[in-house]
Amino acid sequence: MNYTKLALHYEDQLNLLVSRNLICNDRPRALEWLQRIGYYRLSAYFIPFRGGSTDNFRAGTDLDDVVDLYKFDGNLRLLMMQAMDRIEVAIRAVITYHVAHNLGVFGYADPANFASSFDHAAFLGLIRREERRSAETFVAHYRTKYTSETYLPFWMATELISFGALSKMYANLRAKLRKQIAQEFRQPAPVFLSWLHALTAIRNTCAHHGRLWNRELAVKPELPKTWKAQGIDNKRLYVIALIVQTLLSEVSPDSQWKERLKAHFNAYSSVDLAQMQFPANWQNEEPWL
Repeated sequence: MNYTKLALHYEDQLNLLVSRNLICNDRPRALEWLQRIGYYRLSAYFIPFRGGSTDNFRAGTDLDDVVDLYKFDGNLRLLMMQAMDRIEVAIRAVITYHVAHNLGVFGYADPANFASSFDHAAFLGLIRREERRSAETFVAHYRTKYTSETYLPFWMATELISFGALSKMYANLRAKLRKQIAQEFRQPAPVFLSWLHALTAIRNTCAHHGRLWNRELAVKPELPKTWKAQGIDNKRLYVIALIVQTLLSEVSPDSQWKERLKAHFNAYSSVDLAQMQFPANWQNEEPWL
């Protein structure tokens, strides 16, 4: 079957929505939303407003209802990015500290310090590429002063690579060192590693303005035994929020992130949080109290 849909002008996009029972009382404003958000991106938020298996909207659904859900999701992404910025900096610092002290300043350049399955050459190649394109002053200063050194000190290298590359490197460290690092965050190494992978995926979703509301996680984190006992699921955003708050309590005990998250959800009380698997009484349970 060939794809036959054509690109529609803004007016035609709006007419299509109206023909499907969506209320648009302020037509100029509705056209502005379509121009600034895009029909296809906005359509990801049509789901809870549709009736049955058709493309038609439930009676009484206004475009403003859809846009409010879009705004809710956008502000949720900002909250997640703010939290993960602090978490990522702390994790980088801890990994850098322990690797440098256990393996040495340039120990990361020795493949013997990693699992045999790790593509160590590709890892070093990545660092070289990031160094070449870096405009950081510390890189230029180091290369000017230490002209005989092949590699950057580890604490410089970790400032250049992505969080995803860092987590992949962590995954291939020797077990004892992985455990030592994970203990800084009071988690078993396998759980902590899975959290790094899950947070990297969510961070990428946020960076690309992807939908968080009702998204099924592409990378599902492992759960601590206590969470499993509580029946917590690892398929949707609630588990990510739990991970974020748990890590923030370690790296930033005075953080008010959970209060900002509550305030955000309370400001959009019409949004169905169950679609993200937030329990009905989540605000009255740990770690949210």
